[in-house]
Amino acid sequence: MIFGRQFAVFVVVLGLLLTAACNKKKAQLPVNKTAPTLAVSVPDHIPEVPVPPEPPAPQEATVEQPPPKKAPAKHRGAKKPGLPPADNQTNTTTAVNQPPPNPADTAIAAEVPSQQLIQQKHTTTELLESTEKDLKTLKGRLSHDEETIVTQIKSYITQSHSATSAGDFERAYNLALKAHLLADALLKK
Repeated sequence: MIFGRQFAVFVVVLGLLLTAACNKKKAQLPVNKTAPTLAVSVPDHIPEVPVPPEPPAPQEATVEQPPPKKAPAKHRGAKKPGLPPADNQTNTTTAVNQPPPNPADTAIAAEVPSQQLIQQKHTTTELLESTEKDLKTLKGRLSHDEETIVTQIKSYITQSHSATSAGDFERAYNLALKAHLLADALLKK
């Protein structure tokens, strides 16, 4: 009985604490406050300062300077404070407005042995023939989804033929394989 009273008192005290804690005052934000501004007068006219032209660099055709000697290798951890750069070295690099012309377009491909290339061509041809034969056997009513798949297969076949004529045999093989796999999946339905 005493335990029951203690439990009831505990629940009441806990309830009072929770309701008192939930009724905290919330911080009120100031309403209609504007940002502070500074009153600074700006002149009506700002004079333009002309940039003086650079004097032409003197050209010495007959005198050649020996190449500067390389300094010994420095340790990365040991930095010496504030040594000014040497004034006797001049930068002879000239910036160019246009980048160098690109070399002729060359295809980036792995070196494939001729025997493997012949095998890949043969496999591609077999895959395309098998896929076209499978498409001819698909007669009858096809659903909209199946017609979409047939259109995709035909697209892969034409892309494979064009890749073969362009000399990209790896791409032709990949496209023929995709077409063949789609046709097989369509036949299994």
